[in-house]
Amino acid sequence: MLPDNIMYVRIADFSQCTNDELASALEKLSQQGAESIVLDLRNNPGGLLTAVVDVASQFLNKDEIILYEVDSKGERKAYRANREGLARDVPLAVLVNKYTASASEVLAGALRAHHRGPLIGITTYGKGSICTIRQLQDSSALQLTTARWLTPDEEQIEGRGLVPDIEVEMTEEARQRGEDPQLQAAINYLKGRATRGRILPLP
Repeated sequence: MLPDNIMYVRIADFSQCTNDELASALEKLSQQGAESIVLDLRNNPGGLLTAVVDVASQFLNKDEIILYEVDSKGERKAYRANREGLARDVPLAVLVNKYTASASEVLAGALRAHHRGPLIGITTYGKGSICTIRQLQDSSALQLTTARWLTPDEEQIEGRGLVPDIEVEMTEEARQRGEDPQLQAAINYLKGRATRGRILPLP
C-alpha cells in the first residue's frame, strides 16, 4: 500500500499462477482500503497469453475485447474477458518502459483501449507477433511470423510498441538518488485526476 489508499502491484511476467496471485493481492489490499491501483509492467517480458487474458479480465467487464490475433490470411480472432473482474471499476495507472514486451504490451494496450487508465513511462518494446519454427532438412531452422496481435482499438504492437499517454523518463541520476519519477507520475495522476470508481478523461 502507498499513501492516499493507492495500491501498488508489480507483475514480473505471466505464468499459470499469475492470476491467482493477483486475485489474492487485490482482495488483501482491498480489505486495507485501497481505492486505486498503480499497475507496474516495467521490465515484464511477457509470458502465457492465457494468463494475460485472465489478468486482463480482473480489470475489464466480461466479454470486452482484450486483443485481436490476425493471421497471414487476414483472419481475425478476438480474445475477450472471461469473467467479471475484481477491479473493473478501480482507477488505474499503468507503468511501462522499453522492456515491457509481448504479453505485457497486450495487457497495457487492452487497459488503455478500454479507458481504464493511462500508460506512463516510455515507449514499450514492440513485440506483438506469434512465431513458428520450421526445422529444415539440413538441420537449420526457419522462423516464420504466423500472426500479429492488435489492441482492441486495432493498434499494432509489433515493431512499433505502445507510446505512453504520459511520457516520463527514468534517468540514471534519479536511480542513484533512489527516486522513481515514473511511479511518482502515476501517483500524481491518481491523486489529481481519478475519483473512486472511474477514470476521468485524459487531457
